[in-house]
Amino acid sequence: MRAIRVNENVVERPVKSWTPTVHALLGHLHDSGLPVPRPLDFGEAAEHVTLVPGEAGADAWAHQLSVESVRSAGRLLRRVHDATVGWVPPTDATWAVPFSPGEVICHGDPQPANFAWRNGVAVGLFDWDMARPASRLSDVAYALEWFVPFEDDPAELRSRGFDETLDRRARIAALLDGYGWEGPLDVAAVTARQQIAIDEVVYLGGLGHHPQAEWVAAGWPERWSSKLTTTRRVGEKL
Repeated sequence: MRAIRVNENVVERPVKSWTPTVHALLGHLHDSGLPVPRPLDFGEAAEHVTLVPGEAGADAWAHQLSVESVRSAGRLLRRVHDATVGWVPPTDATWAVPFSPGEVICHGDPQPANFAWRNGVAVGLFDWDMARPASRLSDVAYALEWFVPFEDDPAELRSRGFDETLDRRARIAALLDGYGWEGPLDVAAVTARQQIAIDEVVYLGGLGHHPQAEWVAAGWPERWSSKLTTTRRVGEKL
């Protein structure tokens, strides 16, 4: 979702139908001591939240190269999930995408660029538009796709800062250890979550939301579908 930095502490974003619900969630998380944007206000067109300190976006890649960095992301994701247990959403809660009730409220898009980083440590999590009730597995599988990563194109890996020393098994273990994951988790869970993410882009694009509508028009969902094969191929080697 497009955002404009108003000043060094405040970000402005377009209001969506789910903005009031996300603000309620962020208020709860912020009051619980989590490093997430603090909701300030919203009107008919724009919302304002505080900026989470740290490096993010394109600058995030350099911070997530080590296994300890991955572990820190898993640790923060667990803290966020745990803080949502027992939280009661507003009676008129609206979420961006269809969902199945789960034991936590998931972030929905926990990739490296949506974490705030400082010296290789994940210190914040922002861009909560895709939040929804779900199982813990939903966010963990999504995070694995990006942090492992389940990608084997050399050019793409180089663009993220990886070289031949990439140890995917160690990165999987680090994220799951940081999260404190217990129980089975295999590549099928990752591909299933990838498919859900693609379906959600098509869903939001069909409703005219941006930037999803532009992504659909440009044919990105079809291209992303080919990544499922890549994930399976990488997974078979692990």
